[in-house]
Amino acid sequence: MKSLFIAACSLFLFCTASFSQQKADSTVKPEESTFYDAPASTFYSQGMIIKTRSGHYYEITGKVKQRGTLTNPSIQIFKDGKKYSMVIQGIEKPVQVFKIKEYYESNIDGAFKGWSGTNSFNLINNQTWAQDDNKNMFANLYRPAVVICRVSDGTYIMKVEGVDDTIMVVRKK
Repeated sequence: MKSLFIAACSLFLFCTASFSQQKADSTVKPEESTFYDAPASTFYSQGMIIKTRSGHYYEITGKVKQRGTLTNPSIQIFKDGKKYSMVIQGIEKPVQVFKIKEYYESNIDGAFKGWSGTNSFNLINNQTWAQDDNKNMFANLYRPAVVICRVSDGTYIMKVEGVDDTIMVVRKK
């Protein structure tokens, strides 16, 4: 009788553990599993914009300052209500991110010399954007690709291909 009771308890615990594991596994499926085209020495920090290979843009909003060590790491995006987190291969903890829904991809129309406080940027898609902060950065590029994203605080930032920094911009009419 005692061995029958122990067997029944063992079966109950096994079934409960299996059900709990299935329930836990079904609630932690990523919304997106993809890669990020990045060099091995990428420095991940708050405000960084990441474009996944699947074509989605994310802004890192969580506090993180860590250098990645992997080229083209895998990325998983998890959604909990309206909040998103990103697991980057080679980074210890998940990072809080904002999924960018409004963005414009284009190229600078002509030479790009950087920014110095009052620059306007004409794009080949006929949009014009103006610098909206007091940063200085010098470059010498011709028709570089740009992406302009509306980030978590509602402002627009511009990322120029080949330039590590970003700049806050406003659209000119």
